[in-house]
Order: sequence, then C-alpha cells, then structure tokens
Amino acid sequence: MAGTVQLSAIDIKQLWYADSTAISADLTGSALYTLISGDDVTEITNVHQDTWTIDETEPTQDSYRNQLSGNIYRFGKKQMGEVTFNFTIGRYDYPTKAALLGGTVINTDKGWKRARGSVDIKKCLIALTMDDQYCVLPYANVVAREASTDGAVGLAVVATAMEPDNEAIMPEYWFDASEVTSG
Repeated sequence: MAGTVQLSAIDIKQLWYADSTAISADLTGSALYTLISGDDVTEITNVHQDTWTIDETEPTQDSYRNQLSGNIYRFGKKQMGEVTFNFTIGRYDYPTKAALLGGTVINTDKGWKRARGSVDIKKCLIALTMDDQYCVLPYANVVAREASTDGAVGLAVVATAMEPDNEAIMPEYWFDASEVTSG
C-alpha cells in the first residue's frame, strides 16, 4: 500500500521501564512522548549482546471432530499467545536490580538484599527499535533472575504483557517514532 509506514522492528535502540500505573488512559504518541521525556521512567542502558527479543507464542484453539467423518466441524474459544520482551541486562545498578528482581537496596545504592519468598512485579516496558518503532507493554508481569552471561552475572528478564485493569488501555501498543512527539 503506497504511503504506509513499513517496519521490520529491527533489534533494540533504547529500553525503559516504569511503574505499571504510568499509563492511565488509551496511549497516544504524544502521551508516550510525555512519559519517556519525564522522570517517571528509568532507562535501561545496557542490554547484553544478542539477548533482546520480542516474542509472541502461537495462539491455541481446541478443535472438535465429527466422529463419523474424522473431519473438524467446529472450534472452541481461541486463546491468544503470550507477548514477551526478553533480554539480559549486562551492567546495572542496585536500584534496577531491586526494581526488576525484587528485594531491597542497601544504603541508597551500595548493596542489595533478596526478598524472602516469591516477589510479584508488574511494570510498564517501552522499547525503541533501531528502525524507530516504539513497542509498549503498559502492564507486564516481570520475571527476572541472575544469570551467568559470558563471565558476568546479568539480570535475565522476561516481561509478559497482561490485560490492564483499565479497559481503555490495551495490552500492547506500537508507534512509528514520527507519532511520538510533543503536543
């Protein structure tokens, strides 16, 4: 189609996270610009080489066969696949470790201690690809772990898009960078 934006969503240029409450209405390009320009987001400045991906698993749907003919005659409810951001942070500070892995920062930023038990972390994640496409997961379940990565201990992160409580907010947004502008 002539005149439409073509994209490939190539690799990763920038990556941010924010509280899961950072988006409170249907997201627009100008609202995203305001969010990433403000103090309510934290930029992740190191994604270890070749660990970044956006993945969507295959949807599932039960099929029902006619026992007489062996052919499918109807389908059950379709369940969409999971959309995830997957990456390993190769260099990080203790506040980032606490924000994504849980636990508590010691002495402002001089250490970290793990929380007891299971930690439930929800964040908003924003990615900018090399070909200037923004992908936003407004409400994502974040699971992180320490992982040995090429001789260092990185933070391996999987953020899975969830359905936000606010029905005006969709689980995933994409914007061409030309739409992410002020006013």
